[in-house]
Amino acid sequence: MSRHQYLHLKKINNPPLQIVFWMADYLQQQYQRGNSVLHYSHVVFLQTTVKSMMESVGHCERILRTPLPLAYSIHLKQLLLIYCVLLPFQLVKDLGWGTGLFVGLMSFTLLGIEEIGLEIENPFGYDPNDLPLDDICNTIKSDIKELIDCNLHI
Repeated sequence: MSRHQYLHLKKINNPPLQIVFWMADYLQQQYQRGNSVLHYSHVVFLQTTVKSMMESVGHCERILRTPLPLAYSIHLKQLLLIYCVLLPFQLVKDLGWGTGLFVGLMSFTLLGIEEIGLEIENPFGYDPNDLPLDDICNTIKSDIKELIDCNLHI
């Protein structure tokens, strides 16, 4: 990637979509130049793959742009707290002194699941629990380079 392309990506709103467009343009240019490696059947397959990547970018955008509403998160937390506060009164007859331990375990579990849901709500970024997209992309990049190198030597 050139410095100009890098600076352009930093300015635009949707860098992944721009990269997919650049890939499609690159494929088209290589085919039009008469690249000996790219045959028509390869171009059709690669264009289908690029189209699939564009659709995937759209799906990821929907995940990113559709967070849980704050009111939903607050209401869920309140309902869990009310449930956890009222649970001992329901269980004390059956569990006796074990009620505190059981309610503590149940509260820990339910509140933990709620926090996990909030943490994984947005999987794109650089937080410790986000998807390692840079690593995934670098692996794909090295795989593509390897395939291109192998096909050039055949």
